[in-house]
Amino acid sequence: MGKCYRFAVGFFTVFLCAVLFCSNSFCQQHVQHRNYLSDALTASGFRFTGRQLVNWQAQEKEHYTNKIHQLPDSIKAVFIGKADKALLFGWPALPASGFLEFKQNGERVRFEQKLNERREYLNNLAIGALISGDEKYLPQLVNGLWATLEESTWEIPAIVAIQKAGPDLPDPEEQVIGLVSAETGVMLAVIRHMLNDQLQAYSPMINKRIVFELRKRILEPYLQRDDYWWMGFSGKPVNNWNAWINTNVLHIALLTETDPETGMAFMRKLFRSADYFVNQYPEDGGCDEGPSYWNIAGGKLIRLLQLATSVSEGRLTWSSNQLLHRIGSYIYKMHIAGDYFVNFADATPQTIPSPESIYRFGAMFGDDLLKQFAAYLFALNQKTLPANSVVEFLSSADVYKPLSAIAPRAVLPAVSYLPDLQVMTARSDSGSTSGLFLAVQGGHNGESHNHNDVGNFIIYANGLPVIIDAGVGTYTAQTFSDRRYELWNMQSQWHNCPVINGVAQQNGPAFGATAFHLQEGREGVQLRLDMAAAYPPSATVTGWERTFQFDQYKQKIRLSDKYQLEKRNGELKMNFLSICKIVQHKAGEIGFYHTDGRQLLLLKYAPGKMFARVEEKLMGDDKLIRSWGKKLYQLSLTVIDQKELKGAQVFEFFTPLKERGL
Repeated sequence: MGKCYRFAVGFFTVFLCAVLFCSNSFCQQHVQHRNYLSDALTASGFRFTGRQLVNWQAQEKEHYTNKIHQLPDSIKAVFIGKADKALLFGWPALPASGFLEFKQNGERVRFEQKLNERREYLNNLAIGALISGDEKYLPQLVNGLWATLEESTWEIPAIVAIQKAGPDLPDPEEQVIGLVSAETGVMLAVIRHMLNDQLQAYSPMINKRIVFELRKRILEPYLQRDDYWWMGFSGKPVNNWNAWINTNVLHIALLTETDPETGMAFMRKLFRSADYFVNQYPEDGGCDEGPSYWNIAGGKLIRLLQLATSVSEGRLTWSSNQLLHRIGSYIYKMHIAGDYFVNFADATPQTIPSPESIYRFGAMFGDDLLKQFAAYLFALNQKTLPANSVVEFLSSADVYKPLSAIAPRAVLPAVSYLPDLQVMTARSDSGSTSGLFLAVQGGHNGESHNHNDVGNFIIYANGLPVIIDAGVGTYTAQTFSDRRYELWNMQSQWHNCPVINGVAQQNGPAFGATAFHLQEGREGVQLRLDMAAAYPPSATVTGWERTFQFDQYKQKIRLSDKYQLEKRNGELKMNFLSICKIVQHKAGEIGFYHTDGRQLLLLKYAPGKMFARVEEKLMGDDKLIRSWGKKLYQLSLTVIDQKELKGAQVFEFFTPLKERGL
């Protein structure tokens, strides 16, 4: 199946953000009390009446059953094959010793892999039963349901660690609602909802137990507690947890509750909580967590909005809300080529955001570009549907027909500028991946999933990475601890940033860019920022103006670093990280070469002012190897003059002449 779809636990090697680092979220610096969701609910006057909620549940079941029947036989056959394979699955134990590995040594992968495997096969069985109606899947499906219901917690150890007792086995006196428990809960709610009759015939206790556990673990604690940090009520900043968990809890409540008053209690509280997520969003709609996180941030928010619109029979709608619209259009502005997206901070370079989520944005806001981009990603993913989540399977089956019918299009805008997020992207030709692509970020070093990377940039040539951001490796306990910035790929010297007087950037929201400004003209774009404030006082820098001039017609990027120092007491060098082999042709001229021998990029600089050094960086992390291969190359250009306090260095990046047709 396509690489973009994984069940929640699979996301946690990529997507978990600890509370420690959420406290420095960029968005929290710019909170505006918009309260779009709560105000819309109040203004609509909507309330559940009589059997409205029960009727909606019945209509949902009928709707999705019809959508499943309409799927092509070839699609159905794939899922039946996965369900048949799951008939032989042995449901591995989840022993306490494995759970405690996170507390003892920070190891999280082994336990999460076992849990993820259990969830994957359970979802496969449920989808197979829904498609075929064959009762042969019921005994093994019930085995999986029972195993899940018997788990002491639906959370992974890294999230259980936020319980009041701290990292340990789950405290029986406290229910932790986090990413995995909410995702597990919505899986169980949907399975019960769609297969209620079959499960009831097999054993009435299964449906009863599912409802019991959902209320105990999710629904009751959600209404009773306001102190989960991700809710926003405590004043702590929120991130993707808020949108993701609230969406799943709303879905659980709508499918499980039958009392209208209880249903309204959930909607009121959920909307107040989700407002914290929207309130802290910048006006430009930019996601500081990056495109691969958008899938479970803005990409989940749209499902919450869609569920609310559906259950209210259209009385709740946000189709004229421009901020919510921009949250959706952000995703194509960060697209580079194929499955490559801008990957600042902890984002990954290759991802396929959910076509279903993007299509929902397009449908809600009447945006054909978003619909076409959704169809493009759907085709890029070979029109597959998610197999490892029954929830995602149904949501995607719902839009399979329009996604298949729409002409796919990668939007590829010439320039996208997000002044609040402080990110700019530009390419040589609008609508094309040929030539150069440039992305630059300012921001500050206290953003969600932050790396010390103010002033960092990436360059792609003809849709291929050349100057890169390494991104993040496999998550461990250290990744979200006070030792985070000991990791090499979190440090500014391993980004495309200068080292000033031997000093790297400092983490924290106080260390950021100033004067981030874009100008557009006939010859292209110019972006200017000052990054001096990203460095601690020991760097003794009073000004570091970094300017990018991108001549889109000539396919040339000119980077100028103009600086002022109080004194010189260490090296002054500019670093460039690349996936390409770096070859010095002659003094002042360096080529970047693809693994197939093609030269992708040419760099020119003043050889009398700087000397070049290339270092190979071997990748020892499986996730980084999957992204980039077994090694990266760092080019360091060091200023020769050891006394200069004021100066400027210029770097010019070109596509080779033959690539430009010259």
